[in-house]
Amino acid sequence: MCPSSDSLSEEDRRRVYHSAMTTRQVHYTVGNENNPSDPFGRSVLVISPDGAASLEHHFSRSRTVGRWTGRVDPVALASLWGALELAGFPAMPTATFLPGSSLRQLTIDVDGTPQQALIDWHGAGKLPGYAEAFDLLDGVIRQLSGDTVKYPTKQPPIVHEVAEVPQPVA
Repeated sequence: MCPSSDSLSEEDRRRVYHSAMTTRQVHYTVGNENNPSDPFGRSVLVISPDGAASLEHHFSRSRTVGRWTGRVDPVALASLWGALELAGFPAMPTATFLPGSSLRQLTIDVDGTPQQALIDWHGAGKLPGYAEAFDLLDGVIRQLSGDTVKYPTKQPPIVHEVAEVPQPVA
């Protein structure tokens, strides 16, 4: 049985209130369209607290930009938060990045305060929590782009209401 709000201390009431009011927005950037060894290009993914997602992808070979929107499944977002908790986000391993490395930059805005981790593309798969989080984010990118951006991922369908955004008229 849950305790009533009357039985909670003032500190606990504040914590419960604030955790319910916390908003988290995901900003994920990966790759570099100007790196000749990067076969994918650069993806910029933003996921709002309600699951609304937007993707802008700069292709490395064709020098074009694709844009899509969609909605990430709430269960997938819960899995993302669990994976990041397991990883100890924003903690990250101390590493020296080699020239030409593809980097994953993950920023989570928590109530307007950014927290960030920068991790090597290949090293992320060996890090508990981060491996699952980046697989999920790469799955969102692949699904939003309609399989145009072929990041390797093990994700089932987790993105809905996908739409391609028309290119701006120059």
